[in-house]
Amino acid sequence: MTTVRRVLITSILTLSCFTSAQAAWIWTPETGRWINPKYAAKDSPKAQMEWAMSFFEQKEYPRAAKEFYRLVRAYPRSELAPEAQYLLGVSYEKMDRPGNAFAAYKKLVEVYPFSERFKEGIEREYLLGKAFAEGKKVEWVGPIKFTSKEKAIEVFQHVVDHAPYGSYGDQAQFEMGEVLLSTDRWEEAQRAFQRVLDSYPGSPLTEQAKFKIATCADRLSRDPSYDQSATNDAMQWYKTFVEEHPDSEQAADAEESLKRLREIKAQRLIEIGQFYEKQRKPKAALVYYREALEQYPDTAAAAQALAKVTELERSGGSKK
Repeated sequence: MTTVRRVLITSILTLSCFTSAQAAWIWTPETGRWINPKYAAKDSPKAQMEWAMSFFEQKEYPRAAKEFYRLVRAYPRSELAPEAQYLLGVSYEKMDRPGNAFAAYKKLVEVYPFSERFKEGIEREYLLGKAFAEGKKVEWVGPIKFTSKEKAIEVFQHVVDHAPYGSYGDQAQFEMGEVLLSTDRWEEAQRAFQRVLDSYPGSPLTEQAKFKIATCADRLSRDPSYDQSATNDAMQWYKTFVEEHPDSEQAADAEESLKRLREIKAQRLIEIGQFYEKQRKPKAALVYYREALEQYPDTAAAAQALAKVTELERSGGSKK
C-alpha cells in the first residue's frame, strides 16, 4: 500500500468518526451548549417534569432522580426547577442516600430561597441533621469523607445560616451544641449554647441551654490545662440556674454539681495551705485554710480546714 493511499484511508476514517460523533451532539440555543440527545431533557420543563414524575410515582427513585436533575440542569430558571430540586432530594432520601439528599436540599435553599419549597427544604435538612447526630451513616459525597457527627454539625450550621429565625433556627443551634458536647469539644459547645441565649432569648430551649453551658464549663474545669476560672464559671452557671429555675427537672443535678465543685474548690485551698506548711510558712498556710473555712463552710473539706486553723493557732503559727 502506497503512502498516499494510506493517508487517504486514514483521512476518510477520521472524517467518518468525526461525523458520527458530531451527529450525536446538537447545539441548543436555550442552554447555549452542545448536548447529546441521549442524555437530553424533554423539549419543555413541563414535559420533563411529567417524565420525571412518572418514575417517581412508580417508586423508581434512581431514574426519577436522574430526570429531576436533568430538568434543573436544562431549565434552571423554570418555575418547575425548585420543585424538581426538592423532589431530587426526596428521591435520594428514598434511596437511603442522605448525603446526596442534603446536597440537593442545600442547593434548593441557596439557589431558590423564595420558592414555596424553601421551608420544607429547611425542615428536611434539620431532620437529616438529627439523623446524622444519632449516627446515621453518611455516604461519600465529593472528595471529603465526613463522619456522621461532622455532617450533623454542617447541616445544623446550614439551617442556622439560611433560616436563623425560621421554625428550626433555635433547635438547629441547640442541636449543634449537643453534637459538639457529645464529641468532647467543650469550648465550641459552650459557644453554641451561648448563641441560643443570645439569638433566641424567647426560645423554650434557653433553660436547657443554660444548664448545658454550666456542664461545658464543668467539663473544662477538669482539664489540667485550664485555670480556676473554668471552675468558677461552672459554679456561677449552676448557681444561677438553680436560682432562676428552681422547679426545673435539672435543678437537682445542678445543685449536686455545684456541691461537688465547692468541695473541689475547698480541697484545693487546703492543698495550697499544706504546700505552705511544708515550706515552713504557717502564716501563709493559715490564709488558705481560713479561706476554705469561710467560703465553703458547708463542705466536708471545711472540717479539715478548721482542724488545721485550730492546730496552727494553738502552736502560735499565726505569728510566724
